[in-house]
Amino acid sequence: MDTLSCCLVGYGGIAEFHAEACAQIDDVRLLSVMGRRAEPTQEFAERNGFERHTTSLAEALGDDELDAVILASPSELHYEQALACLDAGKHVLVEIPLALSLSQAQGIADRARDVGRSVMVAHTRRFDDVGRFVHDFLASGKAGRIYQQQSFSFAFRHENVGWTGYRRSWVDDVVFHHGCHLVDFSLWTIGAPVRRVRGELAPKMALNDTCMDVSLVLRFDNEAMATISLSYNAPQRASGNRYICEKGVLELAGNTVRFAGETVFETPQNPESGVLVQNREFFDAIRENRQPSCNAEAGVRALAPLQAVYEQMMELEGDAKYRRRWQ
Repeated sequence: MDTLSCCLVGYGGIAEFHAEACAQIDDVRLLSVMGRRAEPTQEFAERNGFERHTTSLAEALGDDELDAVILASPSELHYEQALACLDAGKHVLVEIPLALSLSQAQGIADRARDVGRSVMVAHTRRFDDVGRFVHDFLASGKAGRIYQQQSFSFAFRHENVGWTGYRRSWVDDVVFHHGCHLVDFSLWTIGAPVRRVRGELAPKMALNDTCMDVSLVLRFDNEAMATISLSYNAPQRASGNRYICEKGVLELAGNTVRFAGETVFETPQNPESGVLVQNREFFDAIRENRQPSCNAEAGVRALAPLQAVYEQMMELEGDAKYRRRWQ
């Protein structure tokens, strides 16, 4: 299997990054783009060098020349589209979240195992320079024991507009979408199973029928704790990530990592993008007939704490305040 032919599903902001990355990977053929509307699908395909375009996923998957699919579609479509790709015998890279519930995510992982195809989840922070340094630094023991991690991400999403400024046809979700960003990074860097989860959700807001704030505390088997908080109600964007460790505090600040007050890492000039490193791993895993790093089971683990908090709130205060329309 020398050249791998790829279909990209979606033409939004993140799809641009995937198209650019795939164009830089040796022996990857930009075969097709599938999108919801014909005109922007065609424009995206032609601008990015794809050979074909369609508004039918079935048509794209029916192409015998196709090997792999990248799903950059709305979150609520990931479950059905991933299953369709697997049933068609294609390998799949799914943008986060893998699905919008733990049961759906586990269903994708089970189907991938049953049909013998790879599923990778695009937790891109694992593949950028800062993310890889933090993981390796903590795993090396240089920081000593990890006592606690604090991670937060706040933005303003009172209109259905993403980070590109494009008005979406679908409603985003701070819990299962952006929440799994932070949860996965915590699981990956702390490197121990989660023993207990506690958390809170804000009630659904009428403007988009979804919760806009979530906070949770994870307790790991190695006794480390992680406090994770996200909001779509913040008038000014803010984010932060730090680890309180035995030998000092490790703090992520943009492209810089500091430990015990000293700079221990800075992203080099013109680094490879995390999306490029991630997508190269996806195609390498297919060629080498192995599971990719950050496979479907990792996607399941990232959603499990969020599902636990969601179910806690449903049990404590009832379906009406918290149940999502896609549940």
